[in-house]
Amino acid sequence: MLIGAVCGYRGLVRELIVELKRELGTRRLPVVATGGYAPLIAARMSEITAVEPLLTLKGLRLVWEANKLETENPSLETRRA
Repeated sequence: MLIGAVCGYRGLVRELIVELKRELGTRRLPVVATGGYAPLIAARMSEITAVEPLLTLKGLRLVWEANKLETENPSLETRRA
């Protein structure tokens, strides 16, 4: 059953990439696979140029750290405004 999900998702990703390239009028498009299943989905997909399974979580951590810093040091908020 997993094979159907993996192959189906690969097909979906391939088609999205084809459409994005067409819309943008480019032949080359950097594509980063993210998420826990990124390595599995990206396997045998030459369209994917990088695999970063934790990219989204790293970004959320950066946002959390920035917000934590602002709440711990309210004077930073006035500087941004």
